[in-house]
Amino acid sequence: MGIKIVSVAEMRAIEEAADKAGHSYAAMMDLAGHGLAEQIPYSGANILILVGPGNNGGDGLVAAKYLASEVGANVTAYLLETRKKTDPLIKTAQEAGVTFADYPSDAKNKFQGLHELIADTDFIVDALFGIGARLPIEGSAATLLTQVHAAMDKSTERPAIVNPAGSAAPNQKPIIIACDCPSGLNCDTGELDPLALHADVTVTFAAAKLGLFLFPGAEAVGELVIADIGLPQDLPELVNVGLDLADSEFVKSALPVRKRNSHKGTFGKAMVIAGSLNYIGAAYLAGKAAYRAGTGLVTIGAPQAIIPTLAAM
Repeated sequence: MGIKIVSVAEMRAIEEAADKAGHSYAAMMDLAGHGLAEQIPYSGANILILVGPGNNGGDGLVAAKYLASEVGANVTAYLLETRKKTDPLIKTAQEAGVTFADYPSDAKNKFQGLHELIADTDFIVDALFGIGARLPIEGSAATLLTQVHAAMDKSTERPAIVNPAGSAAPNQKPIIIACDCPSGLNCDTGELDPLALHADVTVTFAAAKLGLFLFPGAEAVGELVIADIGLPQDLPELVNVGLDLADSEFVKSALPVRKRNSHKGTFGKAMVIAGSLNYIGAAYLAGKAAYRAGTGLVTIGAPQAIIPTLAAM
């Protein structure tokens, strides 16, 4: 089975069905967090996890645990809201060596501390909302994202991703990794909040989300990685999804194989009537498209005045 493209409602139904089939939400979250951590395999890197109050924040905390315990990164978690003291994800992250940012309650000093933290950060993991984002972003989340943008604006662009082990160069922009869906992006419609964090890499889970391919939100996705969370591949709620992602492997399997003893007459002929004095390129592009699509012999019918130009292209 290829990669499915799902709506938020379909993804929730798939997860619910998987849980009922014996693949628990806890197991899915653990695999999601591990898949997220695998995208930052840099020992000694300084990593900031922005943790939301829901399951997306839980994925972020699991990733924080693995980044600290298995990768050897320096991980700090910043909680958007206080989570329950009995939350086992907090405990396991702390035991793994994750630091939880604790700033003064007054806004000025609190956000000054956040700015200083971001200035020394190699990676920011955006685990605030995921597919659960409700737009527009308001309240404490809007305040936090405003401050993150302000801190990022003080930084310069980072060069191509290389091992940043150690610490970031002063005022160098961190690389942003989005957990499932960039915060501020509607994963159904592609709607994008002005405060959205634009990711360098988005790690989405089990299936691609429709909104990741729709504009303007697609501009905020960066490189898209689809991480496995162990869903049963015969799960009806997954198998029956009607939209598939045409990746390179799918395209290769769908294209017919050309026999070695074939020739241009084997694959048919196409007649392209196009072009004018003002639109010479139209004839060229249409003819080339027919050729690239696999036609054996392409003939272009165009005004005589542009034929010499076409022949030279």
